[in-house]
Amino acid sequence: MENLEPTDIIEKAITSGETALNEYDAKRLLSGFGIPVCRETIAKNQDSAVAEAIQIGFPVVLKACGTNLFHKTEVGGIAVNLKTVEDVREASERLLKIDACEELLVQEIVSGGRELVCGMTRDEQFGPCIMFGFGGIFTELIDDAVFRMAPLTLADANAMIRELRTQKLIDAFRGEAAVDVDMLSKVLVAVGKIALRYEQVLQIDINPMKIKPDGQLVAVDALVVLSDQRDDAPDHFNEPITVETSYPSMEDNLIPLFEPDSVVIVGASAAPGKPGHEVIRNIRANDYQGELYLVNPKSGEILGMPVHASIGDLPEKTDLAIIILPAAICAQALRECAAKGIEHVVISAGGFAEVDDSGAKIQQDILAVLQKHNIRMLGPNTSGHISTPYHFTSTFFPLGKIKRGRVSYIAQTGNFATHTMKYILSAENFGVARVIGLGNAINIDESAALKYLAGDLETDAILIYLESFKQPKKFLEIAREVTPVKPVIMLKSGSTEAGQRAAIAHTAAMAAEDRLVDGMLRQAGIVRIWDYTHLILAGKALSMASLPQGNRVSFLAPSGAMLVVLTDLCTRLGLEVPTLEPQNLQRIQDISPSFIRMRNPVDIWAAASTKGVEFGYREGMEAVLKDSNIDAVVPILMLTKESGIPSYDFIVELARKYPHKPIFVTFSGEKQYMEECKEYLEKRGVPTFPEIEQPFEVLSILARCRSVMERAKHNKE
Repeated sequence: MENLEPTDIIEKAITSGETALNEYDAKRLLSGFGIPVCRETIAKNQDSAVAEAIQIGFPVVLKACGTNLFHKTEVGGIAVNLKTVEDVREASERLLKIDACEELLVQEIVSGGRELVCGMTRDEQFGPCIMFGFGGIFTELIDDAVFRMAPLTLADANAMIRELRTQKLIDAFRGEAAVDVDMLSKVLVAVGKIALRYEQVLQIDINPMKIKPDGQLVAVDALVVLSDQRDDAPDHFNEPITVETSYPSMEDNLIPLFEPDSVVIVGASAAPGKPGHEVIRNIRANDYQGELYLVNPKSGEILGMPVHASIGDLPEKTDLAIIILPAAICAQALRECAAKGIEHVVISAGGFAEVDDSGAKIQQDILAVLQKHNIRMLGPNTSGHISTPYHFTSTFFPLGKIKRGRVSYIAQTGNFATHTMKYILSAENFGVARVIGLGNAINIDESAALKYLAGDLETDAILIYLESFKQPKKFLEIAREVTPVKPVIMLKSGSTEAGQRAAIAHTAAMAAEDRLVDGMLRQAGIVRIWDYTHLILAGKALSMASLPQGNRVSFLAPSGAMLVVLTDLCTRLGLEVPTLEPQNLQRIQDISPSFIRMRNPVDIWAAASTKGVEFGYREGMEAVLKDSNIDAVVPILMLTKESGIPSYDFIVELARKYPHKPIFVTFSGEKQYMEECKEYLEKRGVPTFPEIEQPFEVLSILARCRSVMERAKHNKE
């Protein structure tokens, strides 16, 4: 057989009009990138099959091989454990009669019962994605696979291996050695390199990748699907991914959006309740200190402020324009802003690409103006943004004064800067630094927003609601720089199976959109959540408490049933409920009746009922907070008039005494006292949660934040 380089193998196949490499050439391609493959050779007929089998050594495997023969098992195209010349002759005769069989592959038998699969598929949105999972003929039935975007680091590959549900297959198993994890990681990285080096490679399947009894790996079968396009690009798989945009350094030019010294509202209204009126009220309610101009063709006065008839009549160029006009005339307003030298704009109107084709045409007109004049725009179809450090907001929903805080939100939904923000302001006791409503994100997308918040000194943590990605590769690149230093939490909606695909490889067939999203977020160090409520609860926790150092929790409950149920919950959430150190366990025992055997979690009511509610909770909480095995504490307060309502100062004092161990308070009892407790504690920096499961759910999220931040820091080092 001719000895071809990987590029030559691909070029030869494409020149011949082939849509996939035959198995032999597929393995030679893999081998060229350091992926171990089994010993094998090609035979054209029975006689050459016999000769090659003798050369390899019996027993052997014989496979039907052909350009369009992809799944050999389904057509009976494999003969195994052939021990003699006659076995090979008989099998050769049968296999050569199979439709699409062009030649035979004579292969050594690889021992080992454990099988893996790895591969690559190209997604329209996410680009080349690497898959790893349980292999063999039951790959899709077992459905245990994880994905990452190329390029992979060795740390990415190691994380994929750890996430497999059937991970125990990789450990020592039934007398066979544990897999060589370093080699397996290098295989996954190599698959990513092939994808980035050769754009003509559409799909790769290595299935099975066998684990030999000594733990070594070998690719037993491989499929490489090709496009018909040539690639003359240089070898660039070690270079960072770049994404072309219309604007150089686009993420670095958002400061005027969040720190505008002058603002014009185009479409200002004198009618209360209209967006053009409420945005003025919001800006004034937040004590904005810059110049505020109003534009409306009717001129006159609104809320005691003069109104200009047109943008051209403004006395000076402004830092920011808020356009609240019907969609059809937004492009013209944008041109007038450009003529005035305005470079930053918010367009709040709806009626664009999210509605119909005519709206999409208007949106294209707007994009053309933005590109021509290098304008940065938030929206369209956005509810605006909030920047409390600068006492400013562009939202038109009647919010009034917005509380300042240390967390920021990116939201691809109009409701966050509107009624969700209203709920936070009216029902919660924390504030925000920035809120960015992306809208249709035709100019400022999630990547630009994340890049801005990454460098924002006012933002300690970032929470995101997203429905789709504009630039997944760019987002991943930015997120990997952010997550080692700031926790990033995302609720990604639309987690449905991908649409129908014409996929002949297992990898592509299993690449549901949500799996790709999940893999990308893990790769980026972003903690994924699934409940909208957790955007608020996690935001509160991050505003009032530090991240726990780990996932070890103690909780104090007034009920034995709660101890059992919540311990089960902790296990499901990935939280540990560890044994306490002897001296701390003894302290809890000392304050409790002798007939109760104390442990973690803590049955606190016996102590509280005999020695006083405040005494019992205070002493019990301090005992577990002192414990080096504990990272966070959840007291479940029973609040009823009959049992006594304690002063809550001791909880505030303990939170300040142990600042690195979050205290998350929840309650049982009378709603009146629960609400009073929430108000008292949260105004003093201690977060509370009305439902008993919630503090554990949030602790699980924050513990994952700590874990991925530590891992991201380690990987960068």
